[in-house]
Amino acid sequence: MARRLPSLNALRAFESAARHESFTDAAGELFVTHAAISRHIRDLEDWLGTELFTRTGRGVVLTDAGRRFGGKLTPLFDAMADATREAAAVGDARQLKVTVEPSIASRWLVPRLGNFNTLHPDIELSIDPDSKFADFRSGQADVGIRYGPGGWDDVDAVKLTDAVIFPVCAPKLIADAPNLQPADLAHYNLLHESRKEWWADWLQAAGVAGVEDWRGTVFQNHLAIEAAEAGQGFALSDQILATDSLVEGWLVRPFNFDMKDHWHYWIVRAKGQKESAPARSFREWLMAEMVDTNRKFAAIKNASKTPVRELRGTPPASSVP
Repeated sequence: MARRLPSLNALRAFESAARHESFTDAAGELFVTHAAISRHIRDLEDWLGTELFTRTGRGVVLTDAGRRFGGKLTPLFDAMADATREAAAVGDARQLKVTVEPSIASRWLVPRLGNFNTLHPDIELSIDPDSKFADFRSGQADVGIRYGPGGWDDVDAVKLTDAVIFPVCAPKLIADAPNLQPADLAHYNLLHESRKEWWADWLQAAGVAGVEDWRGTVFQNHLAIEAAEAGQGFALSDQILATDSLVEGWLVRPFNFDMKDHWHYWIVRAKGQKESAPARSFREWLMAEMVDTNRKFAAIKNASKTPVRELRGTPPASSVP
């Protein structure tokens, strides 16, 4: 007997939205738009002839029918995912070579790799932390993770997430300054990445005058953030590199101001190259992990109601993927 089932895409959209109780989080998890999630769920409600969510001014709330339906669907989707992983694991392990900027590797990617290995035991990752150009055509790497403006030659790039920039420091550095203001940065050491202009950009966007943005210690890669954790001064970071330390309490955000960057996080591969199954699994996992990181940062940001302004001007070209 043929099974009478609604659209699998609609079921998948509903299961994710029900699990998160959020259309926005479901859209992030499934890499589609909020409108697509809403459309799938309306189609499913029409097919079932029952309301699954109550729409409110603040979001959505599951109905009793929606909660029961979602509770039954989640174990079924988990079982399908397990069956898929078991089928994919039959035979030789598949290797994926990943080139990644050192700062992203050490501060964000490496602590999460255990999650990927658990989900995809059939995929062997080879991680190369290198800021230099990777020759994808020669097999030097299969995919890369990069931070920059995009638009690079000879690669296809998929944006993973936007970035916002803000100062961070160790809690002990400002323990005796409860009413610290951005202008007070004039009395502290500024920690720079190799490009000193980041501080000038942030101070200008925040409307802060009288701070000598050029002074302070210069570091390569992510070492400025680690120096900030050690209490040596203020560094600029973004939500991907800093959220874990903010959650753990190693860093704090002393000012309620974020600067939206024109650079983004990307996953890249050779231009025109078909995405392999391991590369797709890795990309989807990366995007889900960054959605989770952004969700954690949003909780921190919302607690302080941080304003966000656009970065003024256009930054120079990023390091090449």
